[in-house]
Amino acid sequence: MNKKLVFPPRPSSIVALCIISESEIVKVMPNYSCEFEDEVAFNLFLHSVGMDIERPFYRQDGLQHRNRMNEVVVCSRWVGEERLDEAWLRSGYASKEAIDKASGSKILEDLYRSRNLTEDAQAALEARDRYNEVKEEE
Repeated sequence: MNKKLVFPPRPSSIVALCIISESEIVKVMPNYSCEFEDEVAFNLFLHSVGMDIERPFYRQDGLQHRNRMNEVVVCSRWVGEERLDEAWLRSGYASKEAIDKASGSKILEDLYRSRNLTEDAQAALEARDRYNEVKEEE
C-alpha cells in the first residue's frame, strides 16, 4: 500500500460500504443461527470482517445477491460502512474505497463524485428515484 494514510482521516464523502452475506457467515461458522445476531460476539465478528459497528448498519432479508465468492444466493445480508481504522486499512483486507476515503485526498473524492460514488451523489440519486414511477409490465 503506497498511499499516504492520514489518521484520523479527513472527513470524506467517498462511499465505502461493507456488505456481509449470511451465506459467507455460514461458510466460516457452520453452526451459525439467527440467535447469534443478538450477542455481542456477533458485533465483534462483523467488526473483524470490516464492518464499522460504531456507525449504523442494518440487515436486508431475503435478498438475491452475489456474495464474496461470486455465488448468487438468496439470503440476508448486513450493510454498513467499512472500518477506517489504521489496523483495518493496513490489514490487506480493506477495500480500495476505504483506503481512498482514509487518504483524505480531495482529488480522489472528486473522481469518486464524477462516478456518483460519494454520499451526496448517492443521496441525489435516491431522491430522484423516489419521484420516478416504476411501471410493471404484466
